[in-house]
Parts: sequence; C-alpha cells; structure tokens
Amino acid sequence: MLRNNYFGETKTHYKLYKCGKNWAVMGISLFSLGLGMLVTSQPVSADVTATSTSSSAVRTDAISESSNSAAKAETTSASSSSAAKAETTSASSSSAAKAETTSASSSSAAKAETTSASSSSAVKAETTSASSSSAVKAETTSASSSSAVKAETTSASSSSAAKAETAAITTAGVANADSQTSAEVTADSTSTSQVVTNNSNNQNNTAQPAGNSTSTTQSTNQANSQISNQGQLNQFATGFVNRAISEGANVDPNNFTQAQIDALNKLEKYSTTKKNTDTTQFTYYQFQQTADKLAEVDPQYAIPYFKADQIQNLPAATAKDGQTGKVANMDIWDSWPVQDPTTGEIANWNGKQLVIAMMGTPNANSNHLYLLYNDYGGDNFAGWKNAGDIFAGYRGDKKTGLEIFGDQEWSGSAYPLDDGSIQLFYTHSKYETKTINHQNHQRIATANLKMKLNADGTISIASVDNDHTLFKGKDNASANGTHYQTFDQWAHNVTMFDGHKEDFGGADNFAMRDPHIVKDSQGNRYLVFEASTGDDDYQSEDQIYDLRNYGGNAKFQLESLFNLINNDYSVKDKVTGKMIKIGRDMRVRASQANAAIGIIKLGGTENNPTVAEVYDPIISAVMVSDEIERPDIVKIGDTYYLFAASRLNRGTNDAAWRKANDKVGDNVVTLGWYSKDLTKGFKPLNGNGVVLTSTVPANWRTATYSYYAVPTRSTDPRFKNTVLITAYMTNRNRVADYRNKDGKAVLDPDFIQENNGEHNSTWAPSFLLRVNPDGTTRVLPYVTNQGVWDFNNATKLNTNIMTAKADEAYLPWEKGVPFDNGSILGSGQDWVDSMPSDPYTPTAPTAPTAPTAPTAPTAPTAPTAPTAPTAPTAPTAPTAPTAPTAPTAPTAPTAPTAPTAPTAPINPSQPTTPTKPVQAGQAAATNFVDQRLPQTGETDQQHMTLSGLLLLAMSSLLGLFGMTKRQRKE
Repeated sequence: MLRNNYFGETKTHYKLYKCGKNWAVMGISLFSLGLGMLVTSQPVSADVTATSTSSSAVRTDAISESSNSAAKAETTSASSSSAAKAETTSASSSSAAKAETTSASSSSAAKAETTSASSSSAVKAETTSASSSSAVKAETTSASSSSAVKAETTSASSSSAAKAETAAITTAGVANADSQTSAEVTADSTSTSQVVTNNSNNQNNTAQPAGNSTSTTQSTNQANSQISNQGQLNQFATGFVNRAISEGANVDPNNFTQAQIDALNKLEKYSTTKKNTDTTQFTYYQFQQTADKLAEVDPQYAIPYFKADQIQNLPAATAKDGQTGKVANMDIWDSWPVQDPTTGEIANWNGKQLVIAMMGTPNANSNHLYLLYNDYGGDNFAGWKNAGDIFAGYRGDKKTGLEIFGDQEWSGSAYPLDDGSIQLFYTHSKYETKTINHQNHQRIATANLKMKLNADGTISIASVDNDHTLFKGKDNASANGTHYQTFDQWAHNVTMFDGHKEDFGGADNFAMRDPHIVKDSQGNRYLVFEASTGDDDYQSEDQIYDLRNYGGNAKFQLESLFNLINNDYSVKDKVTGKMIKIGRDMRVRASQANAAIGIIKLGGTENNPTVAEVYDPIISAVMVSDEIERPDIVKIGDTYYLFAASRLNRGTNDAAWRKANDKVGDNVVTLGWYSKDLTKGFKPLNGNGVVLTSTVPANWRTATYSYYAVPTRSTDPRFKNTVLITAYMTNRNRVADYRNKDGKAVLDPDFIQENNGEHNSTWAPSFLLRVNPDGTTRVLPYVTNQGVWDFNNATKLNTNIMTAKADEAYLPWEKGVPFDNGSILGSGQDWVDSMPSDPYTPTAPTAPTAPTAPTAPTAPTAPTAPTAPTAPTAPTAPTAPTAPTAPTAPTAPTAPTAPTAPTAPINPSQPTTPTKPVQAGQAAATNFVDQRLPQTGETDQQHMTLSGLLLLAMSSLLGLFGMTKRQRKE
C-alpha cells in the first residue's frame, strides 16, 4: 500500500511537473515575444522627406549658396524670422518684405530676379551652386516655422524690409543680375574674397587690384552702417559704392550729398548703353597716369635735355612770308616729310628729300604751308632750302598773289606719285566771323602738286591741281555727323548747366584736321586724322556718368566722379599760394571733351581722291580730352604703331595737368597705341598710352612739341626696332626772348639784339625711341643734329647737343621768367617756371656679340645594303566552316499573374515638426495634405509597446491557470 501510494504520489508529481513545464514554456515564449516587441523599434521611411530649417533656400531653377539665403519666384522659403507676401503664404513670426523688394540680411543682399550673395560669394541667376544647407526646387513648398516668400521677391533678413528696387550694402557685397557664380562677381558685385572689375570694353582698359576688401567677420551693424542712404541708391549704384569702399575709397556714405546720390543713380543708365567696341577709349585713369609720369620725369618717357646755347634758328625759315609778302625770320612748327605711304620711309624725289612745314611771321597770325628740301639722306641742318609758300598765287589774292588773312593751311601728310607729282593732304581752315568763338572752320583737303627740278638744283612748284575739300565729317544725308562731329554741330552746340547756357570760354575745340596717309599691303589708301566724336558717342554731361570713360578701379572712378561734379573742388595755386576752385571748370570741360582719332578709306584716283568709306574712330577720348592731334602711323613688321601729340591742359583733369605744370613747367606729351588691324583694335603702348613726356618749361629755348615719328633705315643692331622722333623746338611768337624785368615778363627788342637776335621756333634735334614687340617703348640716348628726318647708316650722332643737366637746357635770362602761358598752353594760368630735376641718363645699350659660327655637321655614314627579303610561304587553305545548327523554337512566355490589389494606406496622425536639423546633402521635403506616410527616423513604437504588455499579461495568466488546474486535480 505504501509502495502503491508512493508510486502514485511520484507519478502524480511527475505529471504535475510535466504539465507545468509545458505551461512554463508557453509563458516564457510569450514573455520573450512581448519583451522583443517592447524593446525593438524599426524606422520606416517614405520616398519623400519633408524637412525645413532656418537655413534652407528655395528658388526657381536655381539653388543658392548661402548659410542664410533667399528664396525666389513661386516658391515659399524657410526663414528664421522674415516673411514676404507670396502666391502661397505661410506664417511668419516677425516681419514682411514688400513685393519687388530686396531686404538686407546679415550676410547677403540680392536683387529681385537674382540669387542672393552668400558670406563669401555671389550666385548667378538661373545657375545652381553648391549649398551648405538643403535646397528645394521651385513649385515645391517647404515647411517653415515662421516664413514665406512672395513670387518675384527675394527675402533674406533677420527682421528688416528694404525699399523697392533697392539693395542694401552688406559685408558680403551685392549680387547683380547676370553676376557669376560663387567665386566671382561682375561689375557692381563684390565678393569678400576677391573683387573683379569688368574689363570687357577696354582694350584700352587697366584693371586695379582690390584693396582693403571687406571681411566676412564684420557684424551686421557695421555692414548696414556703411550706407544710411541705401533707400536712395539704386542697385547699380549700391554695388558700385560697395566695391569702391572695399578698394579703400575714403568716403562716408552717411554723408553723401543729394548731388552725389543723384550722380550715382545715373551711372547705370549711362554706363550700360551700347558702345562701339572697335573704338579704343583713352580713359581718365590713363590721362592721370600720363600726367604722373610727366611730373616724375620718368626716364622711360622723358624727352632728352638739349643744350640751349647749341640750338639755332632754321636758316631756310628766313624767307618771303606768303601772307605779308615780306622777308622775315619765320617760325616753323608742324612739319612732315614726303613719305612712302606703305613703309613710311622718306621718299627719294630726284635725289632730294622733301618736307612740308607750317611757317609764318611771329605774332602775325600767318599760318601757311611751305616746301623745304635737302639732299636725300643728308643730315646737314644748313643744307635745307625753301621752295616757298605752296598755295600763294594759286588760291590767294589774284591781284597780289598773296595768301588771304584767315584762309589758312594746317598740318597734313604727302606721298609721291609715279608721275613725279606729290599728293598733298592738309587741313584747310577758314576764319568764320558769323559765330562767336568758332572762328576756325577746319576741313580735310587734298591737292596735287606738280614739281619742277631746275637746272641749278633748286626746286619750284609748277602748279597746284585738283585742290578740293575731301571730308568735313558728314557721312550721311543728315545735318550732323554720325561718326564725327561737323562744324555746324559744334558751332550750334548748347551746353546747359544749372538751368542756363554755359559759355564755351574757348574750352570746347572743334577738330577736323591733320590727315595722315597710309597704304596697307593690298594697296588700299586710308587717311587717319584728328577729329571729334559725332552722334554715336557725342559730347555731353551724360558722359560724366559713363564709368567706361574713367578706367581704373571703382575707388578711382568714385573719387574722380565726385571731383568732377563738385563745383567747390579746389587746388593750391603755385604763384599766389591760394586755393582756387577748379571743379566747375573740370565739369564743363568733361561735358565738352570729345577728341578722337578717325579713319576713312579713299577712293577715286591717286591724284584726285574721294571718300570711299567712313569708319568708326579708332581712338576716342570723350569726357577725357578735347585735343589729341597730329596722328602718325609707322608700321614695324606686321604691326601698326599710332602716335599722336597732346597738351594735357586740353584735358578735363585740371588737378593732374596743373601738377605737371608745377613740377616741370609744361604738359605736352606723345601718346601711342598699336594694332595688327589698321582700322580697329588698338591697344595702349606701355599699358597706359604714355610714350613721351616733356622735361622743361614751355618758355625755355629747348621746349619741344608736335612730335612726329618716322621709321629708321639704319642696319646697326643698336637701332633695331626704333623710330626717329622729330619735333619743333621753342614755342612760337618769341616766347624764349622774354626776360624778367621788375617781376614782369618783358619782350625788349634791344635786349634781343644784345643776345644774338630772335630765338624763333625751329626744328629740334631728333632722337631715337625703341618700340619693343611686347608693346613697350623707351627713349634712347641717341640724338642727331637739328632737322634730321632720315636716319640711315650715314647719319651722325650729335653727342654735344644733348645734356644730362637741366641747368644747361635754358638760356641765361629764361629761368624764373613769369609769363601767361595762355598764349602757349591755352590755359591762362600764370606761374613762374620750375627747375625740373635731372632725369636718369640712360646708358647706351651693349652691342650684341657676333654669333658663334656653327660647327660643321658630321658627314653621315653610307647606309648598309639591305638584305634580300625572305619569300613568303604559301598560305594554308582555310578549313570549311561548320554549318550552323537550326535554332530551337522559343518557349511560349508565361502569362503574368494579375497584381494584387494594394491595401488601403493607413491614415496616420500628423506628427509634430521634428527638431532634428537636416544634414548637408539631405534631400528636401515634400508635404502631403490630409494623408501622410510614415516619415524617416520615426516608428510606431507606442503601438508595439502596448502589444508587448498584453502578451506578457497573457503569458502570466496562462501559467498561473495551468498550475492552479493541476493542483485541483491532485
């Protein structure tokens, strides 16, 4: 019984244990499943991520690079604190920007229709650049906590709104329409890392490095304080001022006057109009550089000093004056040789060299052309002879045979024809009494000169034929000139300032003169001449607001502009020591200045030419200078070199040329350009156009002007790539004969006779100028006798006439003579001449050593006879190709099963906006309305947690139920 009881008890315990084990296993399994669901969370991602932060940017067809950027048309952008009216509007926490308005931010400003500038760059419209934050394409609206942006409006602001069509200056600059992406900006846009100026029209233009560029670490307050007048400046003006400040302009925008603001707002209109790109602009900056080089007496450009006591009057200038009919010691000034029109070399006319020159009795207003001649190739100054006045008896008074007062001939050029005649091109100037201050009616004329070589070796003029006006500036049926100003345009020009007509005061010059003949390699004939710009680019006050006339960088342009419009702009007068106002004079001059170098193509016959074609000017100095004269072209190799003389006081930068006067006592220069094309594309020599600068006062015996370059014929290696510079010396009307008497300049005849007689204008010693292939030049220390035009192997250098000492370049009574240089320079400025400093005397270049004779080449060895080629073996017959097996029939395709119907999407509740920022490179978001997919980074953790708890509870109840049931059975 005991055994049975024990056995039954043991069996019962075993069954109880076995049953409990099953229930325990079931409970543990359910517990594990519930625990796994509780602690496991798997993210579910959709195809579109919606994320918005305060640093994302939205734009049509473009992504802007910015840490706090702006959004463009038809797109709503995220912003930390600003909003703008839009097609779709979202809530904003602080402020709104008006439509068509650009608001200023702490890091960038952007124009409507233009992507904003970032902390270090500007982004071009319609261009996608890299961004440090996410970007969303147009037609997509990004989620935002506080902002929206209107179509056609750029907003990037912490809490501000800007005036319509106005951009504020920021620490990063202003991005303009059509500005470039990221690393650079065009004109009127600034990057903090680099400033790039627009140099597309300037062949003749010199870019300046940016200085003092704005740092990105500047605060928003510092940036916004740069311009308090931002509401009054347009986009273009704002960008321009910003660039000038970044380059170190010493201006305070808070103190801009209304006149300055008005001037700045005109820049866009006049600086963006279309201009002819074939014309090279001589700029205000190049004018400034020219004046500076003159004042420095830079030896690269400085005309050599000549010993005043060695200079002689031209013996051939003592002759009968064609206007007065009396023999006189005449002045001689503008002169030119009879040249080959293709090579430019001096022509050999029956063993003679011929020169045509302007001559006349001093102080008699006699200005006529005379023919001079000498032995061909000769350099004897005394050997020149005078054939007389060319036009006396042919166009003058028929009774007296004299020239008519007021009917004058001025500078030009000439070349020989095959029939032995000379074709002359010259300036015909008539004195006009019907207009005030407009007396000299200039026009380009031509005549054929028949020459006669007499038995005694003298030359006379047999006849003057086909004398006629060739060109007056008109190139169409209108009254005005399109390319070049006509006399009628100029005579009736009215310049208005401050509501009244401005008196010309002699500052406005008319020019249609100095024709220079050139033939190209195809035999086409051209005339290059001095002119004034016509309707295509006419003189006016508007030219002051065209930045292309200035050159240089924005700093120079801004400062120059403010000087030109400032009537109170003043400089110190050297004589009186007082400040004199020059601002208004500069402004008037700048409005009237329109000097140009023109070009026309000739037709007709050589002895009776006509105008075949009129071209745009090859050089323009509109707004800069009103006189660039005596153009002269020399061809070296395949390059045309253009030289022209100018007086800087004909320019508009009074302060610059007055500084030159104060330092040297004169302001005459030679300018130069070069091009492969005769009709366009000229670049300034030396980068700024400066070639020659004066070195002595205008009243000294050795003062020179009217420089004319001719090619050299010497084969000496020292003179390779050189031109000979000719000029006249001593200014006209006996200026060098004045002496100082009781503090006044006096012309005393007795004193003149006591000092070797009159010191008239004469031919200067000629000197050499090297013209390098790289477009640079340098004055060389090689000087000839006076009046040398043909530099050849027989030409002698005159070392006695040149000096390195300035105190040998004037006559004893000349230094310190006060005089009114209005009669010389046309400025009316009184001053006592300066003693110029001695320039560095250049050393003669070392003659090149003879090249080493090359060694004789080694004779080649006889070639070895080639071996006979091996006969090729017969080719093996090809094997027959294996017949292809028939292709197996394709099996029928399996019919596709019908797709299962998609389950209806669950309508999730709308989650709150995640606080996690979007990482760089993460795709932008798309919002879904009314129905929402699970989002990246989110889980249904709350549902899974509830399921796990229920399973744990069920497992516990099942286990407890199992054990209770078993106990009851027992």
